[in-house]
Amino acid sequence: MVDPNGVIHVANVAGTPSLDPHATTSEIVWLLSTMPMVYDQLFAIDAQGNPKGRLVTDWSYSDDGLALNLVLREDVAFRDGTPLDAAAVKASLDRARTLDTPVVSKRMAPVTAVDVTAPYEVRLTLDSPTPTIPYVLAECAGFIMHPDLIANGDPATEANGSGAYSVASFTPRERLELVRDNDDYWDPDAAQVESVTFEAIGDKQAYVNAVISEQVDLGNYQSYGNEVAGQDHLEVVQVPTGTGVQLVFNPDIEPLGNLEVRQAINHAIDRQTLVEALMPGSEVTEQYAREGFAGYDPELAGTYDYDPEKAKSLLAEAGHPDGIDLGDMLISQAIVPGTSDVVAEQLAEVGIRIRPIVVDPQTIGSQWMEGRNASMLTFAQTGTEFSAGAATRWGPRFQPTGMPEEFTLMLAEAADNRLDDAERAARYRDVNRYLVEQAIAAPIVWIDDQWIVNKRVQGFSADSDYAGTTSPLAWVPRGLAVTE
Repeated sequence: MVDPNGVIHVANVAGTPSLDPHATTSEIVWLLSTMPMVYDQLFAIDAQGNPKGRLVTDWSYSDDGLALNLVLREDVAFRDGTPLDAAAVKASLDRARTLDTPVVSKRMAPVTAVDVTAPYEVRLTLDSPTPTIPYVLAECAGFIMHPDLIANGDPATEANGSGAYSVASFTPRERLELVRDNDDYWDPDAAQVESVTFEAIGDKQAYVNAVISEQVDLGNYQSYGNEVAGQDHLEVVQVPTGTGVQLVFNPDIEPLGNLEVRQAINHAIDRQTLVEALMPGSEVTEQYAREGFAGYDPELAGTYDYDPEKAKSLLAEAGHPDGIDLGDMLISQAIVPGTSDVVAEQLAEVGIRIRPIVVDPQTIGSQWMEGRNASMLTFAQTGTEFSAGAATRWGPRFQPTGMPEEFTLMLAEAADNRLDDAERAARYRDVNRYLVEQAIAAPIVWIDDQWIVNKRVQGFSADSDYAGTTSPLAWVPRGLAVTE
């Protein structure tokens, strides 16, 4: 039987740095499992990667694709009785698209204006016929704040939304406690527990001890599931994500401008062995879309099978029979321990020499963008839609000197909301094929996260919203319950 007074304690490696969803500094912390409890979103993304309305009941594009019309629910209000109407949505969206932020405003860049067309209808004017906006509005840009908070408050330390929960206490990067205090919430199935606490536990053993002793009910620690094997009150739920690990190249640093060299690196990596040893259950990949989502091409499987002799041959054909020295390779500290060692050993076997430099995951992007390093081993994401995160996936963060013009044109032609889903997916496959054939990077794995779940928690599964589409932290605890 569901306990209406139940509580859930969630643990992650990192804690919420700010209560302001529009000011997030990284895709990795876009959702962090917290703000959808406090703020309602315009859209969400299901586990198959499709947008679905949350505050939005209907949406449509204009014939020319340059406007997106949204129809809103009419039964949602903030706690002081202020209706969450078109005016409130406009205030939040205008803030999201104009605030000077590293992520959200860039994702909202295609939106040039937001207009109220009726009390519960909004029109977004677009600079191009992009299909990405419903997906972007299922991310942090789509959280709707009380207009008074925007005008007079500090969203980094205060929260005022229409969700079922409010903030009881908050210590940045350490702890966030939410309590249910909205008995008239429009979606009662989303608020089945009395409180949810989110805590950062960075030490692996401390985390294991906490879940075994039932201080923690739910946690996401990659590859730590074996540590709790045999605990009858726990289960390990494998959840696919749209986050992968890639070896990224800077083609402006020779010899990485040579296609054969980039192909050689791809053939030098034994992806299967690496994943089986360090990320069991995850999905080996050589491409830029995960199976089951737009852009994935089954015909690309095997393009870069592990073949050290072919790698050596390609290096020789490129004029490097004695191998190459790539210098300092930046390594994200957040990558599963041992990954960089295995990659370095495999590259060395074919004569590719690197010096691994471990870098804080919060600063590795800015260091890479300086353009001084030839390679970087880091996380990469599909985003909620194949082209939605193009500025991040193939922008300066990964390609400091920019992408080839032919790629930019190909992606622009594919990302068109006037195409039907099948035609757009076919064009995304063409883009994916181009990236693979040009060996823009060396994709290695799509991560399947291991969530450790106390069996008294009901409703958590691999079909949770956002599974498979974005970061491992993009999990929304709406609808969870606990048994008495």
